[in-house]
Amino acid sequence: MLLAGNEKEIVIFRKIHEGIVGSNQQENREKGFRQYMKEHHPACNILELDLHAERNDEDALMLDNFFREHPTVRNGITFNSKVYIVGEYLQTREKNNFNLIGYDLLERNVACLKQGSVYFLIAQQPELQGYNGIKALCDHLIFKKEVNCINYMPIDLLTVETIDYYSNK
Repeated sequence: MLLAGNEKEIVIFRKIHEGIVGSNQQENREKGFRQYMKEHHPACNILELDLHAERNDEDALMLDNFFREHPTVRNGITFNSKVYIVGEYLQTREKNNFNLIGYDLLERNVACLKQGSVYFLIAQQPELQGYNGIKALCDHLIFKKEVNCINYMPIDLLTVETIDYYSNK
């Protein structure tokens, strides 16, 4: 909402496979986002566009139809690592008035960030997550410590100005 300001519509772009959202992680992110929006921005309408994992050739057509039907939507988010699909579409259509946010530092995602079609990339520090997972396993198996079931991790919001200085790229 930092980008959206007083806008009344946001679109969630999902990559699905045979009608199923890609992962529990993606689904949980969306649930958390929806809960936040319900509590803090209840007047904002959340639209959805499901892109198909196996039919990339249809994505551009689906995006064309979406933007034709919703010409005032200027903000969108993905909850998976495929933000480049929408970012590259925005570049080819020279659609510069759209704020897009996505996850993960894949090469294509970073390229979209640097070229301006993605505004923020959310980095999840996978090395730290892996380290903490191995540490918890060792603590449990070797030191017989009780393991916390929920372990909150920091995230980093990266912009075109900060991406080159991020140590985990």
